Amino acid sequence: MKTLKQYEHLIHSYFPSKREVFDVFKKKNVKILYGETYDMLGITVDSLKYYLFLGLFPGSTILIADTASIINQSSGDAQMILEEGKKRLHQVLKIVHKYNLPIQVRQMSELFQEPEVQELIRDVQRVVAGSSEIQVLLRKTVLQNRVRQEDKTLYRYAVEAIATAMLFDIKIGPPRERFYDEAAVLIAKRLNRESYKSIYLTPTYPLGLDFVYFLLHPEIEVYGLTPYKAGSNKLQDHRIILGKTMPSRLQELIASSFIPKQPGFPDPVGDIKNILTLANHFRKEATYETILS
Repeated sequence: MKTLKQYEHLIHSYFPSKREVFDVFKKKNVKILYGETYDMLGITVDSLKYYLFLGLFPGSTILIADTASIINQSSGDAQMILEEGKKRLHQVLKIVHKYNLPIQVRQMSELFQEPEVQELIRDVQRVVAGSSEIQVLLRKTVLQNRVRQEDKTLYRYAVEAIATAMLFDIKIGPPRERFYDEAAVLIAKRLNRESYKSIYLTPTYPLGLDFVYFLLHPEIEVYGLTPYKAGSNKLQDHRIILGKTMPSRLQELIASSFIPKQPGFPDPVGDIKNILTLANHFRKEATYETILS
């Protein structure tokens, strides 16, 4: 808990409460999860924040959600995305080695081969199918133009995400995942098991934009972008992508970003500084340039 308090400035909120999360850390061998889907554009520096934060807790797991990434994709696209998942696994393993992080990296497809996991997914699916209350919560996790499609699949993406998280004690994720976690509490009660607790890190904001953008896009001001998808909201030109964004472009993005004069407003540059501070926890020579490589 001492480590958690040291980096609490990276935390947006807790679920169900800070006290309940801290109580979990009093136990031995706490299992912690961070899971992410991905797109074809590469790893964002915002994902690095999650990897490094997870590295503060030995024995934690990064889960590359390859099977989740192909839900609702055509067969051709699905094969490309699965291949990208293998590439992403190796890239994340290189980052873990570079920073000497005491965590493991797994693919969702590998985890789903375990019979107990498949059984849990079926149990969660059954509960969701029989509860309009839970379906209303899960509806908040998808874009309006995809609600009908998700209704038809009975929220398969959410079901698999929740079932996976139920194998752990603590889940790390972005603020928007609270909707999944509220549903998970109801599901866990129906399955007569304890639900996991959650820590939400600070939102991911696009760089190189002024405050007018956030005024016109209040949802991004509140929840930010999807940290692990570089193309979230089609703002890939305003993201830092590891191994792709040149240092000169990084400086351009920082120089043209909104910088708040008081707390409570989006602070994209401040978030990058926090990532650099966290990187220095593991590698003292970390700089803007080294975290890009």
